[in-house]
Amino acid sequence: MKPFFKKKPVKEQMTPFKDLTFSEKVHYIWEYYKYFMLAAVLVIIAVVSFVISFQRNNYTTAFSMVIIDGKMTGYDTGTDAITTGFTGYLGIDGKKERVECDYNYSLIPKLLDQDVSASQQKIYTLASTGSIDGYIASPDYIDYFSTDKEPFLTDLREVLTDKELETLAGKIIYYTKEDGTKIPIALDLTDTKIKTETDFTMDNPCYGIVVTAPNLENAVAFIRYAFDL
Repeated sequence: MKPFFKKKPVKEQMTPFKDLTFSEKVHYIWEYYKYFMLAAVLVIIAVVSFVISFQRNNYTTAFSMVIIDGKMTGYDTGTDAITTGFTGYLGIDGKKERVECDYNYSLIPKLLDQDVSASQQKIYTLASTGSIDGYIASPDYIDYFSTDKEPFLTDLREVLTDKELETLAGKIIYYTKEDGTKIPIALDLTDTKIKTETDFTMDNPCYGIVVTAPNLENAVAFIRYAFDL
């Protein structure tokens, strides 16, 4: 005859943690603490990402320049000859204070290519917000953004001395207004270290200072650096 009440089985006692094998201890810790561990890992990743982002952006720009349809070795890593050379000339460390040269612009029309439109819009935005100092382009595009009403590049007579203008007379590029007035807006860098001592792909690079340059002194210094004035 079966008993009226079933006897409950005695619960199996858990093995003390200290008596578990190494693999069992790992399994135990993972099962009981995996969510806390995952949360801790996510917090660490977030903190590291924040620190890296802060370090990358914790600097001031001593000089910013856009280069149109031209590149050279190191252009995409900030190790190009212009960036490193002018950084040394200014005597800055290249970390807390930096020279920034952006070669990712094109004004040469290509079939089914939106690069020109994108470059135009970005340069207009940078200039209008005072975020660009220098501008390098070929002779065909050096006055691309200049108009009589809204000059894009600075009149060099306003930033260079009479002696410097005389020395550079043969290198000056002019913008001609509708009334025939000629404004010196740029300089031909073809015979300077910018071209002769690098693998710059632009045949005849010309340099001008943007009228809204936030670092005007350094923008002018680039001319003296290029021509060894």
